[in-house]
Amino acid sequence: MHAYRVRTLAALAGLVATPALAQVPLTPRALGMGNAYVAVARGSESLWQNPANLALPGNAAWSFNIPSLSLGADVLGLHVGDIVDIARKDKITDARKQEILARIPASGTELRADIRAPAVSGQFGPVALGFAFNTVGTQTLDRDFVDLLLFGFQAQPGRYNITPQETQGFRASYWDLAAGYGHRLPLPLPGPLTVGATAHVYLGTALLRTGIVQVDTVRSALGVPQDLRVTYAGVKDGGGTGFGVDLGAAYQPVPALTLSASVSNVVNTFKFGGSRTIKTVVLGSTDYHNGDLKGVWNRYDASQVAYNEATATPNERALAADLAGNNDLPRTFRAGAAFEARSGTQLSASYEGMLGTTTRVRGLWDKSIGVGVQQRLSFLSLRAGAATNTNGGNLFSGGLSLGPLQLGVAHVTDGSPVNASRSGWIATLGFAARDTRHRR
Repeated sequence: MHAYRVRTLAALAGLVATPALAQVPLTPRALGMGNAYVAVARGSESLWQNPANLALPGNAAWSFNIPSLSLGADVLGLHVGDIVDIARKDKITDARKQEILARIPASGTELRADIRAPAVSGQFGPVALGFAFNTVGTQTLDRDFVDLLLFGFQAQPGRYNITPQETQGFRASYWDLAAGYGHRLPLPLPGPLTVGATAHVYLGTALLRTGIVQVDTVRSALGVPQDLRVTYAGVKDGGGTGFGVDLGAAYQPVPALTLSASVSNVVNTFKFGGSRTIKTVVLGSTDYHNGDLKGVWNRYDASQVAYNEATATPNERALAADLAGNNDLPRTFRAGAAFEARSGTQLSASYEGMLGTTTRVRGLWDKSIGVGVQQRLSFLSLRAGAATNTNGGNLFSGGLSLGPLQLGVAHVTDGSPVNASRSGWIATLGFAARDTRHRR
């Protein structure tokens, strides 16, 4: 693909900025074990799973994770290869284009994404600090709009019925600055019982709703259709602040067994808000046939103005109105157990589920049950895991650590709507180090 001749679908994805998936963790180790990690996490990783683990025996005196990229993407109806072929549409046959189009449900396709980058955290004794940038979102695409992108404008009566409501996007992005502390309770129990808390300061960067807001047919003097002009718009709220508190507890009845549970955002005051702006771009035949991402992006970016309710079109006002609610950060319950054998084998199981009101600022699944295994071999650790949402969604993962290098990858399939299925991938990469000579 030529560097500056990116197809219009890619341009559209760029307008949304990062929309498509499911259960993306902040660390590669967690993904490699199927997200069954709440009882396994130690050191700086405890900050994101359960702060009570910071006070458990076996923690390193210090540890840190430095820039880590975690991302996931899935798509409804299509496969990864289909997306690649759409991007190189001039190099595929019309038969292949029809095959791709046939896979898209009548109500359209949907892409989802969850991106966290970077994630940096450090731990010293029972205290941990860290920050992470989070972006979650979705983008739907009308089937007839994909037809327009693949084949260009065709002057055929009744060929297109592009519905604005079927091509829309959502994105929420924010910074998470966190500080956690774990404490062992002085109780006469067979093993240590610990509690912990993590305080978060959330800084919103963008709450965005995008979509097609107008479709116009351009006709000749004789009334013959010559082009289809599609107007795409994005309404954005920039900013927002607030704080949150996570609470957790952990218990080791015997040294090899850890029981751990936490609730994130037990208290949360964060709300997106700030100055509201709008951007628009009009796509026409030139864009359909010679999609230039740089040109489309420049036009879209240059169009930014303050949002004005009085001058906005009905569909633009609908996008703006949709920014009002259902954007709370999720309150999540995690509970699990981990067993570590003397051979260096670690087994884990966990449950994760949302509490309270459903929100768009979350992963694909409302709940999941996962299991994982890790085998340590000197400087190498191997991991494998699986998870399910108990409603047709499954995740299978693997990962490894080689010295400080941490890798994780997972394949996800989700419950199938009529005549369509959803599948995608999650990948994580990062570096971690810890003091293995001195353990508390």
